[in-house]
Amino acid sequence: MNNPESYLETLLSNRKIVRNYKKVNYDKKTLNKISSYTIKIPTAGFSRGIEIIQVFNDDTIKDISNLFNEKKFIEQGKDPWISNSIALFFIVLNENAYHKRYSRNDKSKAVNSNDWDVPYWFIDAGAAMMNCMLLLEEKKLSSGFMGLHNTNRKSVHNLLDIPEDYLVIGMITAGIENKVDVTTSSKTQRKKLIHNEKFSR
Repeated sequence: MNNPESYLETLLSNRKIVRNYKKVNYDKKTLNKISSYTIKIPTAGFSRGIEIIQVFNDDTIKDISNLFNEKKFIEQGKDPWISNSIALFFIVLNENAYHKRYSRNDKSKAVNSNDWDVPYWFIDAGAAMMNCMLLLEEKKLSSGFMGLHNTNRKSVHNLLDIPEDYLVIGMITAGIENKVDVTTSSKTQRKKLIHNEKFSR
């Protein structure tokens, strides 16, 4: 008996990072609910410290592509990416929301959020990122992710009016992939990532 992939499994199988988009016209109204579902994540202590800035305006997207030095990459022969995006979704962290939540009486026996060996706000941000990418895949759109290591954080904060005490984790791009035939002679060696019962090489 055949065991076809579930709908979610199909989305996960198709999802990939794409960094070259076609310039297309797109009804952005269909993306209005993406952000509200992106933040449907389990946050530590229900701190709700992950927020989303959605950018649909073409002029703002162009300004952001300039902040991320896209022209430099185009001059190196790479395809336009950010400037051809239909939309951008910035994942923004309000770390203070976590500390405030874990200072309340009902969390008096919990490990202090300042002492977490793994900062759970980053886990929550990753969950939001994956939600967003899968939602875009469902819309038949491609997505990519870009951190702020290639730009000036203060400029991004100023452009989008982000408070100084918030941290921009990065942005998710959405667009129509500009498929290019790529031939390569080398194959990447697959690394074992799934271990049964115990870690094994």
